[in-house]
Amino acid sequence: MADDSKLNAIQTNYLLDDAWSPVARFRLLSRGINNNTRLENYSQVTGDRACLACGNCVDACPVVKENVGLVFDQNQRTSMALENHVQDECRRCYRCVNSCPQVGKELKEYVSGFRRVEKIVHMLAAFTIISLAATGVTHSHYADALGGFEANLLKYAHRTIGVISILLPVLYYKLDIKHFRRTVKKVFSWGESDTQWFRNSLSHIFSAKSDKKIVRYEFNPVQKIWYLFIMSLFPLLYLSGLGTMFMGKAESAGLITPKLFHMVFALSFDLMLFIHVYIKFIREWFKTSFRMFRNYQETGSFVFTRGKL
Repeated sequence: MADDSKLNAIQTNYLLDDAWSPVARFRLLSRGINNNTRLENYSQVTGDRACLACGNCVDACPVVKENVGLVFDQNQRTSMALENHVQDECRRCYRCVNSCPQVGKELKEYVSGFRRVEKIVHMLAAFTIISLAATGVTHSHYADALGGFEANLLKYAHRTIGVISILLPVLYYKLDIKHFRRTVKKVFSWGESDTQWFRNSLSHIFSAKSDKKIVRYEFNPVQKIWYLFIMSLFPLLYLSGLGTMFMGKAESAGLITPKLFHMVFALSFDLMLFIHVYIKFIREWFKTSFRMFRNYQETGSFVFTRGKL
């Protein structure tokens, strides 16, 4: 039993780390309906582990929401249709698995905790980056308007958060070395597929007749650039910040100072952060708003009514 559990864990981990919609395979790994709750004539019902065509996984998938929108056709509300819609664009959010009624509770619990460390580190990184920007900008531009206590509080908060951000990669490495190595390997792996991605994206942007589209699969070239940007810019921010802290009072009258470097690096980082937030969130809000407005023009209502009730 122990060997079987270990083998199942290895298979499960492999499926979860593969950038492909996992719900169909996880449904087959489930134990099926318990004998005590099975219908007496269960042989007449769709198999215990078969897709029920409920469409829960299709409705939960962010890739389908972005690329397809609402799916009303019943033959497109299956796990097979989901795989056709998603293909290798899967973002490993596992919402499809958690929404499927045919996947067992124990597998859903395992899936929910599989990327927990990665999500916590990402959340802490987002918090530290935004906090560094807020405290840094406020102290840099409004320190004179604040009282001495408030200005010092912002200064030391900025430095403390900076130290915390340095420790995040170490925390990620210590708590989940497997996914830390996976991330590093993916970020530094470049090939022909990345070059083709750029060609297709440029064709989509500059050619109205192009049938290409911008594909947002996991570790696409833009995401890799974002990771590389963070990895290279953070050390520069640290060094220029230390220079500002220890050399601020001894600065010469020259134009090139550690503080100037630090502000330029911070501004670059803030601009990239805005682009990241725009692509991940704001862009989707605009698309959803446009879809609602178009539906209102067609039907006179903000409620989507294209499906047949």
